[in-house]
Amino acid sequence: MRNVELPLEQKTAGIDVVAQQELKEAILPQAPARPHRNQRLLPLAVFGGMVLAIVLLDAVLPLSGLWFNDVLLSRAGTWSLLPTQALFPSWSIIPLQPVPTDPAIPSPPVAWLEVILFLAVLTALFLLYLYALARLPALISRQYVILSTVALGLLFALIPVVTSPDLFSYLIYARMGVIYHLNPLTTLPTQIQYDATYPYLYWIDQPSAYGPTWAAITCFLQWLALPLAGANNLVLPLLLLRLLGLVTHLGSTLLIWSISGYLQPARDEDQHGLSRRVLATLAFAWNPLLLFEAAVNAHNDSTLLFLILLALWLLVRGRPVLLLYSLVTVLLALAACLKINTVLLFPGLLLLLWGRGLPLRQIAFCLGLYLGCIVLLYAPFWDGGAVLDVLRVNPSASRNINTLAEFLGQFYNALIVSHFEMTIPIIGSPGERLTHTLSMGLFALCYLWLCWQALRHSWRIRTAGGLIQWLALVWLLYCLVGTPWFWPWYLVTFFGLYALLEASGESRRWPLTLVRWRGLAMLRRPLPFRLLSLTMLMLYCTYAWALHGAFVPFLPGFKLAYLRGPCAWLLPLFLVWLVDRLSSRTRLGLSSQATGRLNFPPAALLIQRLSQPSRLLLQTGPTEQREERQSASSME
Repeated sequence: MRNVELPLEQKTAGIDVVAQQELKEAILPQAPARPHRNQRLLPLAVFGGMVLAIVLLDAVLPLSGLWFNDVLLSRAGTWSLLPTQALFPSWSIIPLQPVPTDPAIPSPPVAWLEVILFLAVLTALFLLYLYALARLPALISRQYVILSTVALGLLFALIPVVTSPDLFSYLIYARMGVIYHLNPLTTLPTQIQYDATYPYLYWIDQPSAYGPTWAAITCFLQWLALPLAGANNLVLPLLLLRLLGLVTHLGSTLLIWSISGYLQPARDEDQHGLSRRVLATLAFAWNPLLLFEAAVNAHNDSTLLFLILLALWLLVRGRPVLLLYSLVTVLLALAACLKINTVLLFPGLLLLLWGRGLPLRQIAFCLGLYLGCIVLLYAPFWDGGAVLDVLRVNPSASRNINTLAEFLGQFYNALIVSHFEMTIPIIGSPGERLTHTLSMGLFALCYLWLCWQALRHSWRIRTAGGLIQWLALVWLLYCLVGTPWFWPWYLVTFFGLYALLEASGESRRWPLTLVRWRGLAMLRRPLPFRLLSLTMLMLYCTYAWALHGAFVPFLPGFKLAYLRGPCAWLLPLFLVWLVDRLSSRTRLGLSSQATGRLNFPPAALLIQRLSQPSRLLLQTGPTEQREERQSASSME
């Protein structure tokens, strides 16, 4: 019997209006709309706005009231301070000498004004970032993302200050190995007080907290800079560390683009899948927090993320054989020898192998290979076990900072002092020890529960996408409660993993695929994590001079800055809740469907964009809309 093509009206007969519209969208070919001339210029305009915001940030950061550190670019010329001198000609800026004998402290009104300026510039930068994510994905390509990220990263690399002095610690440990031939994993900086880097250090009483992988990388950079700049020149090796952070950030961007192409389901339409892929890659590449930590503070978390993404790239591209799993294991061992806390991620690979039904001897081989690589890399630095002393003297072993544990511990101390009129030390107080132990214990329970759930429901983690979901949730929990000593750059690894979830569409169901708790439904869209990037950068303002001496009334010794932990973590959730309430009151969706027009002010339209369930501007297709309804009904 010959097949007869029915008209579209007969195909949709007897179907409700919504189903008819979905079927028509699936059947009729959608011709790509040509962008208007103004839309073609929009990527350049948004890029120009980002450049202007970074220049403003460059001008504000050197103000002395913010208490940030000079990165010695002024030794190469005063050009690095031109934005500050042009916009704030009579304001006091950071001291250019390492240890000022009489630091310039601004008056309280000026100090608070500098904090407000810093927060305002950060907010403007993030609004431009959100606007770019809402308007650009359909207008740009991968080449635009990479080239624009290179330009923005170079601008960040020329900022004359750092908000964290860890950059100088990286440098002095590298100089220990290359110039003084000492073991950076066991030698204290106090043994080379005559070194040119020593006056700029903050941590002088502990060896390197990082492993052999990072020691080898930084020593290689110092070895390259030594014949070019000499032993006393610090500017070139500092710039090389910043360029390393930028290069690894760009490498992670390319890996996210490549991995997401393998993770996207086959049912995705070409144009829609490409737009979502561009959105996720742009969200990672232009993230101000990631660019700042990679190209300004030059933290090694950018290199750490690159190694983890490289392991995932091999996992999604290669054939599932033992050789492939061995290469992935070696890369994860290199990551663990950069920062030891990444050992939390390796059980995810073992759970993946278990879910895929590999024999126990092959799983044991991967575990032995992982441990063997770590032992082999640490062997040259062992020094009779002295390498383990860092676990005792490192502040992360007993201190709290920038976390809910810090807030609760200091609040507990303030209550004790106010009621019993006793003196409590700032460091090592009973409240700090108690909350530190409780926080780490809570994470241990959550981590073991996630491992047990993955063993019980092995189908959830037998794919690369399931593994990425597990890794992202584990690292987010680690940053939230697993490390009471927390800094914003710890989240770099999470944002890289989340970009893969967003590109593959799994972020619409994560973390509900692993934890069946309806209270986490708010995390099914990227907006809370976009705002988390903003609040983490804002956390640096709590170390400014204005907040240094500000205390909460009726709580003795409780500084206003101790609120930074709850604010950084809970403020994004509160803002998302507020956006949802405002969006529900305006009822934009129903009005626009009824009239076919949008007759609302720009502020209301922005609220509607931000409140979309899965992404900012990209519209979901019929298949994904059905999945959203099915997911919502399953939760109920």
